[in-house]
Amino acid sequence: MSAGNAGAAIGLANTNKNGPIGVYVQDVHTNAGEAGPAAEVSYDGVNGATYWDRNVIDELVDPAFIVPANSGAAAGKNAHWVTTGAAPMTVAADGLCDVALGVVTALATTGTYKTYLPAATVVPAGAFLWVFEV
Repeated sequence: MSAGNAGAAIGLANTNKNGPIGVYVQDVHTNAGEAGPAAEVSYDGVNGATYWDRNVIDELVDPAFIVPANSGAAAGKNAHWVTTGAAPMTVAADGLCDVALGVVTALATTGTYKTYLPAATVVPAGAFLWVFEV
């Protein structure tokens, strides 16, 4: 059985979304000394501390694939699955960015989303990552 089919079977034939088995490292929780938020639900694919060179969860970015997350001080901050599109993105010093039609771009100071990748990380063109509402 393929990883995707195993994930679908575990997710009750896609009634409940579960990622393919083996694709994810355990999600990163917001604790002192750890980088970035995680999902508030049983969805295990949210990891704000990395990016992927392909669409590992096979979800659309436009319209947005959104998962409730524990980012930010206020409740209700979501994680968004996005891509860098045709151009690489250098993470801003404050991690802020913006998203248009599923494509993320760095936008220091005024961005409405945040990545938890280290500042100055160059995320290659065509990469996928999670960003979080601020």
